[in-house]
Amino acid sequence: MKPLLLKQALPELQDIGSVSNLGATVVAGEPNVGVAMIFGAPTDNLNCGVFSCTRGTFVMEYPFAEHATVWEGTATLTNENTGESAQYQAGDSWFVEKGTPVRWEITSDRFVKHYLAIVEG
Repeated sequence: MKPLLLKQALPELQDIGSVSNLGATVVAGEPNVGVAMIFGAPTDNLNCGVFSCTRGTFVMEYPFAEHATVWEGTATLTNENTGESAQYQAGDSWFVEKGTPVRWEITSDRFVKHYLAIVEG
């Protein structure tokens, strides 16, 4: 078991650089990303980890299905297909299907989420 508790320090995050390095299209700002894998690798069918991003706006088509919970910060996510939008803050969660184009607007200096990704299917 690997506890992930909101009141404890984050695992050490590896700097990835621009969110465009993950296949996203930057719309505004210079959103930069950090990650820490908790289980598996990004290419494994099932993996989870911690993702951080600095302020900015980008669009990304999800290459996997994801369940995520916000650890810190705030963001507005918008489904580009439906226009459905929601604001998220610490403790909030979502599920997104693989292939969904999502517009991310990171509205805090740093946004951190824990995620569980299913790559295939």
